[in-house]
Amino acid sequence: MKKTMIVLCAGLMAAAANADCWWSWWVGDKHADETLKGCQLGIASECKEISGAQVSLLWGRVKHALGCQFAFGYCNAERMQNGPQVAVVNIADKAALQFGLLNFNKGGFLPFFPFFNFDKTMFGGGKK
Repeated sequence: MKKTMIVLCAGLMAAAANADCWWSWWVGDKHADETLKGCQLGIASECKEISGAQVSLLWGRVKHALGCQFAFGYCNAERMQNGPQVAVVNIADKAALQFGLLNFNKGGFLPFFPFFNFDKTMFGGGKK
């Protein structure tokens, strides 16, 4: 019941914000090369660019994300902005904030760090 209410609330918020909500069964589907403003839910999700949230069961992949990316397994993004990347394994060229068991972030305060990693420019540690 609780999960049903969460999904219903996410759908209502997307409708109220005039945003899209996509469902993806697996990577390489029709949404792989599209831009989304809203929420992408799925077992394994992939899109070119997202402004919103990408929530996946196994793994999610995006080139540029302005928002958050969450998966129970693996997240991969070239660039994450203004939001966290949360999964067991997170990989990004540049991510603002990562939470997970293994976090790989080329633009992070370290290229690899367990449990969390963040962009060194978040706290004035480098040039933007």
